[in-house]
Amino acid sequence: MSVVTRSTVVAVVVALAPVCGVWAFSQMLADAKKAGMPARNCQYCHTTAMPALNDRGKFLLADKQARNLKIVDIDKLKDFPGGQEQQ
Repeated sequence: MSVVTRSTVVAVVVALAPVCGVWAFSQMLADAKKAGMPARNCQYCHTTAMPALNDRGKFLLADKQARNLKIVDIDKLKDFPGGQEQQ
């Protein structure tokens, strides 16, 4: 591979990395809505300083790690403690 080709590949990968992340988060938001959760934006699981997590996001991350999942299980939001007002 020539130097130009390598740098082109690196540039494309770097350019697409944020898009893939945004897609993942928007898909999670859509899945939360489909599950009946009152999620309106990413702050449903994140603080205003992304990618920091709020209590709901920490709950999902802990479940993901405990079950050795590759991605969080959005359906687990139904088990988040705190009553309906916290859902």
